[in-house]
Amino acid sequence: MLVDFFDLNSFCFLNTVNEWGGGEKWHLETASYLHAKGHAVIVIAQLDSVLSKRASAAGITVHSVKLSNLSILNPFLINSLVRVLKKNRVESIVLNLSRDLKCGGVAAKIAGVENIIFRRGSDRPVRNYFINRLIYQKVISYVLTNSQATKNAILSNGVSLVSPDKISVIPNGIDTAAYINKSYNPVRDKKDSVFTIAALGRLVKQKNFEFLIPVALSLKKRGITFRILIGGEGTQEEQLKSMVTENNLEKEIEFLGFLDNPKDLLMSADIFLLPSLWEGFGYVLAEASLCTLPVVAFDISSNGEVVDKSSGFLTPPHQVKPFCDKIEYLFLNPEKRIEMGKAGQEFVKKNFEASQIFERIETYLKPGN
Repeated sequence: MLVDFFDLNSFCFLNTVNEWGGGEKWHLETASYLHAKGHAVIVIAQLDSVLSKRASAAGITVHSVKLSNLSILNPFLINSLVRVLKKNRVESIVLNLSRDLKCGGVAAKIAGVENIIFRRGSDRPVRNYFINRLIYQKVISYVLTNSQATKNAILSNGVSLVSPDKISVIPNGIDTAAYINKSYNPVRDKKDSVFTIAALGRLVKQKNFEFLIPVALSLKKRGITFRILIGGEGTQEEQLKSMVTENNLEKEIEFLGFLDNPKDLLMSADIFLLPSLWEGFGYVLAEASLCTLPVVAFDISSNGEVVDKSSGFLTPPHQVKPFCDKIEYLFLNPEKRIEMGKAGQEFVKKNFEASQIFERIETYLKPGN
C-alpha cells in the first residue's frame, strides 16, 4: 500500500525502564508499526535497557539516556533532550514513567512538540499535588490509557488533576494470527499427565507470586498432583525460592527464569494463574487465552476487561480458598478447560486484534487528531 508523503509524521517514544514488561512491549510494538508504515520514529530509552536493544534490532533509531527521578532538576539533560527532539523534528511524543513524563514532557514543551502524550499503563492512582497538576494541565496534551480501570484510577483523586475529556482508552493490541502460529519449544512435556499450572511475570511485589505458596499448600492438602511453573525474574526471586524451600514445595513449584518466548511456558500448561495486585492491561492474560488456557485471576483492575466469563474465573483478591476452588474445578473437568480455552482465544481475537488497535493508535497519535 502506497502512503502519501504528506501523511507521514515524526514520532518519539520515551521509555526508561531497564527491564522488559507490558509497557515496554507496547512501546516497541507501536514504534515498530509506525516505522513499518514509513513514519519517522525514534525511541529514547535507558542506556543498555532491553527496550533499547530490541528497538535497535528492529531497525529503529535509538537515543540512549540515563534518567532518574531527579532528572527534572538537571537543565543540561533537559537541553540535550530538547536538541534530540528538534533535530528529529518530532511532532508527537509518547512518555512512559513519571520521570519520563516530567523530564521528557518539559523538554518536549520547550522543543515545541505539538502532541505530548502520557501513556499510562498502570492501574494506580496519581497523586493530586501541585507538580502533577502543573504537568497534567500545562505540559501534557493528552493521556492515553490501556483500560477503563486505568482511566478510573487517574480520576480517583478528582478531576482537578486532569479533565476526563483529556483521557482516552485504547486497549493493547495483539497480532493474534502471528501469536497463534508462532513456533515454540515446550519447557515441559504435557504427555506426562501432570496437571501443569503456568504463572508468568516479573518477580516483584506487584505480581504477588508469594500468594502461590499458600495456594500450592492448599492444593496439596486437597490431594491434587500438580506442578506450578513460574516464568520471569526480578527482585523477589531469592525470597520466593526461599519460601518454596521453607514450605517443602520444591517438587510442586519450579522457577524457569526469564523466557525469551513466553509461549514455551504457556503451551506446556493446562491453566494459567495471575495473582497480581493490579494490572493496567494484562498482556499475559491475553497471551494465555491465545494459547487456549483458561485463566484464574483476582477480580481487580482491568482483569474483567481482558478475561471473559466464558474464558476464566475472577476471584476475590487475596482469598486462597475461592482461588483454589476454581483451580480444583478445572483440574477435575478437563473438558471444561478445553471449552474455556477456546472461548478465551475467540474473545481475544474479537476484541484485541492488533491491526485494528494499531490503526486507532496511529490516528490518535497524529497531530491534529
